[in-house]
Amino acid sequence: MRFAVRLGISLVLVVALFGLGIHYGATYDENWPHSTGDQLQDDYDEFTGDHQLVFGEVQSISEDTMTIHVTDSADEVAAELEIHDHDATDQVDPDGLVQVYGVLESDRTMTADELVVVNEDNTAEQYKLLTSVAGVLLAIAYFFRHWNPSLDKFGFEPRPNKEETHDG
Repeated sequence: MRFAVRLGISLVLVVALFGLGIHYGATYDENWPHSTGDQLQDDYDEFTGDHQLVFGEVQSISEDTMTIHVTDSADEVAAELEIHDHDATDQVDPDGLVQVYGVLESDRTMTADELVVVNEDNTAEQYKLLTSVAGVLLAIAYFFRHWNPSLDKFGFEPRPNKEETHDG
């Protein structure tokens, strides 16, 4: 395939990907079925009595209740909720991140139908990021161990097998 054709196809695909990203960003809030931190901050009473999915940073935890802070888009505390009927006492520490699905009550409490620990403490996110970066670097190193970039063909060529290059 010629360089001009490859370049044209690549540009079309990049423009399409960029357009999909813009569309997703523009319609995300409209299509999200649960309240956001901003919506809870503006009109909490509108969402009481309904099943909601909230994400929050754990402030305190005991055997039967957990207090979380739900943040808004400016990363400010939009709502402080007390979660009842959770089973995450041994799974999460203060400063951990959880997502809770349950019924939002008018007294700023929530009965958890489902609680998922996203980050068990404040170091979990860093660990996930560093592990991902290490995996990407290993994949790139493995790729370039078996392939050579070719500027003439604007692509990659397999590296010659070391056993075939020896005279013997």
